[in-house]
Amino acid sequence: MRTAEEGLRALIARGFRFQHIADARGELTIIVGTYGWPGFCDRIEIHGELEASAARTGSGPAERAVWRRRGDTVSVIAALLALPAPSTVDGPAA
Repeated sequence: MRTAEEGLRALIARGFRFQHIADARGELTIIVGTYGWPGFCDRIEIHGELEASAARTGSGPAERAVWRRRGDTVSVIAALLALPAPSTVDGPAA
């Protein structure tokens, strides 16, 4: 994956759903993507090509993050795509 667009396509192919959020003037300010696992939720927030963050949280009342990344959009998407499922031995779930 070399571009944010390629990464977004890969996340969509994985089942992520995206919402585009605009400011009061109608200008796009953030793209939010989510994917639900049993008991967990993966989320990515994209503010631009150079700023994104992602997290996996438990879906309980506290929604505690078990994994996080911040950085440029391509790097954050790559880390999220490489993140093992929470049900696997290597997957962050604690």
